Amino acid sequence: MNISATYTASSHWDLEELGIDPATVVDYYVKWDTLYVTFLDADGNQYEEEFEPTWSASDNFDWKRPDDIDADFEVADEPKVKEAAE
Repeated sequence: MNISATYTASSHWDLEELGIDPATVVDYYVKWDTLYVTFLDADGNQYEEEFEPTWSASDNFDWKRPDDIDADFEVADEPKVKEAAE
């Protein structure tokens, strides 16, 4: 039996603040809270740059209140007495 807490966190990259023109982006992905963007150079070769988030979930995340809590059991109407650990 389990109890699960679900949290949602978001990181954001402000492209204008980072100096990224979306028209120049060939591809992108995010790994470990870092944005990797592929661009073309003047010779037509692809190259990749890394960008830290302008607002990071890891810096500002609040673990206090989950978005959802789920249990795969029902709380008993008349719970048993929990015996003390020895």
